[in-house]
Amino acid sequence: MVVALAVYEFHLPGCRGLKEKRSFLRPLKTRLRGDFEISAAEVAHQDLLQRATLGIAAVGPDPEALEPLLQRVRDFVEAYAEENGAEIASELHELVGFGDVGEPGSSFGAPD
Repeated sequence: MVVALAVYEFHLPGCRGLKEKRSFLRPLKTRLRGDFEISAAEVAHQDLLQRATLGIAAVGPDPEALEPLLQRVRDFVEAYAEENGAEIASELHELVGFGDVGEPGSSFGAPD
């Protein structure tokens, strides 16, 4: 099993209030969750007006299944940011292997 993680930090130069910041993030999170069937949440800088950090997670059987998904998500996030006057200040993507879940002979989930 592999977990795909992505963190996007945005600079929102035109943002003048927290409501405005939320109006940028809320539709982005909704679209990511619905269109890509992944988890998305604001993970830092909740109290700053012109800065937002969005964390994204997805689970799959292997890296080959998740790499194309991460690329589609990246393309979508970049287009969304540009369309809404935001800048992506930084981004981090990582694939994390999680044991031998689902492999033949795996002891995962076996009674102790």
